[in-house]
Amino acid sequence: INPNLIEAKLNLENIKRKGLPLWHIPMMNDDKRNNAYKRAIRLAIKESQYVLEIGTGSGLLSMMAIDAGAKKVITCEASELIAKVAKKIIIKNGYTNKIKIINKKSTELSVGKDLDQKADLIISEILSSEFVGEGVQSTISDANKRLIKENGKMIPEFGEIRVALIESTPEIKNELFVDQVDEYDLSEFNNIMGNKFELPYLGRKAKPSFLSKTEVPFSFDFYDKEIKPKQERVLEIKPTKSGICLGLITWLKLKLYDNIYFENNPDQKSTSGWVNPIYKFNQPLKVSKGEVIRIKATLLIDKVWFELIRNQHSD
Repeated sequence: INPNLIEAKLNLENIKRKGLPLWHIPMMNDDKRNNAYKRAIRLAIKESQYVLEIGTGSGLLSMMAIDAGAKKVITCEASELIAKVAKKIIIKNGYTNKIKIINKKSTELSVGKDLDQKADLIISEILSSEFVGEGVQSTISDANKRLIKENGKMIPEFGEIRVALIESTPEIKNELFVDQVDEYDLSEFNNIMGNKFELPYLGRKAKPSFLSKTEVPFSFDFYDKEIKPKQERVLEIKPTKSGICLGLITWLKLKLYDNIYFENNPDQKSTSGWVNPIYKFNQPLKVSKGEVIRIKATLLIDKVWFELIRNQHSD
């Protein structure tokens, strides 16, 4: 009614932020990820295949699938707003009669109603930076049971959560901890802060340094029909050098298809849309080479958590 009402504009901005998190744009501009998916799609698609994409987003992967030779692409998107703009993008790029967008979750799709048949290939990119945060387990389990043909293919096919101890650097430490400020000791404030941080600049402005080899606490087979139950593991990680450890840094490694992989390793300078969560300790920890650092790793259906439980020197 009043286009100049600033309160209404601020409310609209808040709604947009909740419905469309800022990570959408970096994900769309992630050339490394996009190129890996494009190569996987071109390798996986055989002529005249029926393809289902779970999670339309901008429609990019669906358009790639048509260009790779798919006969028909059905793509589903839970967000009404995103589905509407994806339809505009698909029309604008000339794919109107080749890609059908359905504004539903994949778990709500019905073969014979929404889908003419089960899919030869299912493409998805419904991974959070912590891997499981967007309901990937329940979604892929359901798709394997109901939506894909026998011996049908998936992109991705397999995935891992990878972790390593992260070494203290001035840039990263100043984001995670407070110590001396103008000769005042403020370190007690660290104990009331949260332990999980996502620093988007990692890999762009600061290259993290690892204090350990890579560990793989959890892995996922995208052809699995069953959801992994709650899992707990104790990782015994030995630092490869002495130093100050801030906590644990995590990243993803995906086998997209056949021999095509994608990994957003923070040790390799990149601009991945998936950030690298850090599970920090309450206080920076001095570690020695060969010392055993024990980390409790917990996997829930849609969450993962890492915490320091205790450390001990090895014999």
